[in-house]
Amino acid sequence: MDMSSTENVSGLSGVKFNDEGGVSEKLSRLYELYESGRYSDVLSSLESDSLVLSTSNAQLLLGNCLKQQGNIEEALKHWKKAIEISPLEYAAYINIGNYLYASGNISEAILNWHIANTIMPENPTVNINLAHAYDKKGNRIKATKYFEKYLKYQTRTSSTEYITVKHTIANLTAKVDFYAKKVEEFKLKKDLKTIAALYLKMISTYANLPSIYSNIAEIFYFDKNYEKAYEFYQTVYLYFPCTTKTLLELANLAYLLGQKSYSYAYYKRALQFLPEGTSYNLKVKQQLSALSTVLNDPELIETHLQKAREAEANNDYEIAIDEYENYMILSESENQDIQQLIDKYKIFANPEPFVVNVLYSQIPDLMNKKKLSACVDVCDRIMKIASEHSKEVVYAMKCKAECKRIIIAREQFGV
Repeated sequence: MDMSSTENVSGLSGVKFNDEGGVSEKLSRLYELYESGRYSDVLSSLESDSLVLSTSNAQLLLGNCLKQQGNIEEALKHWKKAIEISPLEYAAYINIGNYLYASGNISEAILNWHIANTIMPENPTVNINLAHAYDKKGNRIKATKYFEKYLKYQTRTSSTEYITVKHTIANLTAKVDFYAKKVEEFKLKKDLKTIAALYLKMISTYANLPSIYSNIAEIFYFDKNYEKAYEFYQTVYLYFPCTTKTLLELANLAYLLGQKSYSYAYYKRALQFLPEGTSYNLKVKQQLSALSTVLNDPELIETHLQKAREAEANNDYEIAIDEYENYMILSESENQDIQQLIDKYKIFANPEPFVVNVLYSQIPDLMNKKKLSACVDVCDRIMKIASEHSKEVVYAMKCKAECKRIIIAREQFGV
């Protein structure tokens, strides 16, 4: 997809501050000055107020002002200071990522944007930044995923960026729909070769089509093109929710292709989903026993660790997760440092469930402390990023309604 260049974050319109020793009103006024372009006035005010300057919001604002004045190196120092004060200052990570991206350091930029995304996954700027960056790196599946998230979370639907992305996505999905209708025609004729060609056209047009990757893998498997079948099954496993069947197919194909360490690792993963005593469970245990010699090959096991680190450096976090897990399985180790990396990259890949869980756990405490407006904000975020009709959304809707009822009662009756 050809899109406009990466957006920069220059300020936080409508930002809300915590009351830190009476500085919140000052910060709000300073942000108003910033939004009106009075950068020198903001800098003067900040430099003369050490209490305000000790907050992460002020450091972020100071960095933004310096950037607007062309002093990007000094701006960078203050964005980093903002993160030191508050590791959850997601806008600072976005700004640092923008600086790195403009400097040609795409990998480090993506890393910073992913950190921001794990804090505020509904921020449209970080999603469009990640979309452009992954598109530039040639990862069409991830680029498409973040373009979709941008459309979901962007509220400024009249912006040129939004209209361009939406129009492009609509055109591509229309082409996919056309190919899908053709597939149905050739299914009646049982023309497997043409169906496969159409499936390939579909994913070359629009990358985020998990069921099509699975269908292509099955066709290649049926045609005994095991290398291609493995490639497409692995794509499904890495980037989309997959079934136990996918794991078993990967394990079988890896075995056929002579990749015994991968075969062992995928069988081991699949085993945990197969009930004890079933025929599948017994067969997989037999396969694991036959492949167990790979556990005695430290050099082979080490290659998985090396591949994980290479993928990590290239922002291929899904591949890094896979290879780190392969290493853990094959080395039969419980390396906590590696496990923490795996957990972090799983959040990178899908931050919404993690953030929803954190927000969900905050509601009871906010309700008990009568922090009703804050609770409403938390509920709104849950309803925005959680899966529709999930228990978290239902609970958030109820809590928000109760908070609103109490707020209105207080305003009307002073209770």
